[in-house]
Amino acid sequence: MSAEEAEAETRQQFAVRANSILAFIECDEEQRPKLREAIIEAMLWAQTQSKLTS
Repeated sequence: MSAEEAEAETRQQFAVRANSILAFIECDEEQRPKLREAIIEAMLWAQTQSKLTS
């Protein structure tokens, strides 16, 4: 995978996570636990990414 492809993949992953956060705002009570877990996983993933690039 080229650096350009890797960057595109990273951007796509962040877009998916951002969509999850936005969906949380407008979702019903039944979906909130699943979306909350997805947001937590995204935050943890983002923390590891910033450590790897530092």
